Amino acid sequence: MEGADRRVRRTKSRLRQALAQLLLEKDLSSITVRELTELADVNRGTFYTHYKDLYDMLEQMENEMFQELEDMLDSYAPDILRQDFSPILREVFTFVGKNQNLCRVFLARQAVDRFSQRLNSLIYRKCLAEWGALYRHYQELNGLTGQPSAGNYALEFVVAGAVGLIRAWLEQGAKESPEEMAQLTGRLILSGVYSQGQ
Repeated sequence: MEGADRRVRRTKSRLRQALAQLLLEKDLSSITVRELTELADVNRGTFYTHYKDLYDMLEQMENEMFQELEDMLDSYAPDILRQDFSPILREVFTFVGKNQNLCRVFLARQAVDRFSQRLNSLIYRKCLAEWGALYRHYQELNGLTGQPSAGNYALEFVVAGAVGLIRAWLEQGAKESPEEMAQLTGRLILSGVYSQGQ
């Protein structure tokens, strides 16, 4: 059973890599299952064992990516993040680096609205629900505890900035390591949040 599961994961991985590669060259509507399976070196029947069509495959890929990212974000407790953002940022950039082609596709112009909104929403929701203590600290530093919107503005700033950095990193070929990008992102976030309290 374990061997079969491993084969399925390997097959799906080849199909995903092939689809991401094709999507960097053309729209989904221009790709055929035959073209995909030939590139992935997978039987067409095997493709249909796992997916109804290419749209179903892309949706499953996006859902799985978001689930993995959400699980990763959920594994960090608020008190850890108040002390140091670097570990989670390093993990996020490592995740993006491992899924470069797919992230590039999802953040490309034709998918930017849906994917970016979903990504922004996930990060914003996580920050608001579980990392709110950092933003309460921000409000206390700035005497804004009676202004709930101030924390929301800070969150909007952090989310848009982090997603923008990921997009720029991918567009420029992900030359820097995830560690370097995590450190840069952490410095920018913390300087943006805490400099107001100086």
